Amino acid sequence: MKKILLIALVIFFGDSLYSQNLYPEKYEGCHLSNFCLDCGDTKANPPKSILDELKENFDKKIISELKGTIEVQILIDENGKPCLLSSINKTNIPSKKLNLPKVFNNVSAWKPAISKNKPQNSSVSFVFEFNDGDFSMRRRILDFKNQTNMKSVGTPAVKGSDKDQLTKNWIVYKKQNSELPWDMTRAVANDLENNIWIGTDNGIVEIQNNKWRHFNSENTIISPTPYDKSKTQSVRDIEIDKQNNKWFLIGWDAYKYDNNNWTKYDSINSPISWARQLFVDHSNNVWFTSSKGVAKFDGKTWTKIDKQNSNLPSDKISGVYVDNKNRIWIGTSEGNVIIENGSTKLLDQKNSPLAKAFISKMYEDKKGNLWFCLEKNKSSDAGIYRLDVSGKWTRISHSDSKMFSENTVNDFYLDENNDFLWLTLNGVGVLKYDLNLKKWEIYTNENSNVPSIHSTKITKDKDGAIWIATYAGVIKTE
Repeated sequence: MKKILLIALVIFFGDSLYSQNLYPEKYEGCHLSNFCLDCGDTKANPPKSILDELKENFDKKIISELKGTIEVQILIDENGKPCLLSSINKTNIPSKKLNLPKVFNNVSAWKPAISKNKPQNSSVSFVFEFNDGDFSMRRRILDFKNQTNMKSVGTPAVKGSDKDQLTKNWIVYKKQNSELPWDMTRAVANDLENNIWIGTDNGIVEIQNNKWRHFNSENTIISPTPYDKSKTQSVRDIEIDKQNNKWFLIGWDAYKYDNNNWTKYDSINSPISWARQLFVDHSNNVWFTSSKGVAKFDGKTWTKIDKQNSNLPSDKISGVYVDNKNRIWIGTSEGNVIIENGSTKLLDQKNSPLAKAFISKMYEDKKGNLWFCLEKNKSSDAGIYRLDVSGKWTRISHSDSKMFSENTVNDFYLDENNDFLWLTLNGVGVLKYDLNLKKWEIYTNENSNVPSIHSTKITKDKDGAIWIATYAGVIKTE
């Protein structure tokens, strides 16, 4: 068997140093919520027997047929116990068939990372290359200290539309041609005064009348990164409430900016714990999803919804929404529920897509139709659905059956004025769907000036322009 190659491959990731999944395929079962990426005075190292153990754990027939590469992120706790966190599979065999958690979790104890003579929880990243029944292993070294700017461009997983079929041109804002402080961006929002707010991996920008104003750890209470005090933690989500307050998820804490003062909400002064997503409902309550339930803040009082008080199937929340009938829709990793008049109902009807995949985002249009973004790793049930006021389900499908099952939908925006549905797909770029013509347009970095295959949050300004955050700058329609 080939030897382990510990090659220093420098890779840049935009998320915070702590507790992040690096790759799109995520796995349950790792019970630690606090760990760092490839850290330690002495980094975590595998046992000498790891290649032999891994080969034993793989199905013999499968490994003889396996070709390509698999990159994995493995959590190593302070006792050396491994647990597969995330992966990206570029082989000829699907990850589900490979049963990767069994392969990587059932090996001997590693040597844990050591800092200041104490073991600590950390994650490591390795690349495995398979060919002719054998494989090699090389390590990715994550460099967080030698960054001047970060971006991720990538190669699209699917072919984009022909250029002559594209109806939109894009203006690209990046550090090179604007006052954007960092190319890696994850969030964008339009406030009540038509100002654009952009969340980057090194600070926040407000664009007001073409003037750019910056907010970071040097001029606000926002925390710096733990590995470089001159940089600001990643901004992962932005929402504007009905009073024009700005809400941010930065690192794993929440921040409110009331246009004069900043307030931080964390596990000390709120029930927020590792918040993932923000949502502001029609009553101006602010909701926070997390792996430990849903927190709601009404401006004065905090409440929490979890398995203990509301019979949720899981505390790992993928999305939350409150419709105009005050029904609370919650997506969890084990199923979806609706809470109405204090009663929790599991949405498990066999004829409903809500029984097959998990709500990550919802929207109620002007007619009262409900739109759902459903996610489920490598599942054909993932994608966009509409539930009309008569109770009829419609799936917004694509001719490529793998479009939404193989590529995660990060966000969607329904432009009701033009009957366009905009989607951002991880690994592809930007999709536009004309609801009247039933026609898709796929924008990638190969057929357009969309700069990255990783696009995230979408908003629309009052002039009609669509703004999208990407991992290589922010774009807007001309």
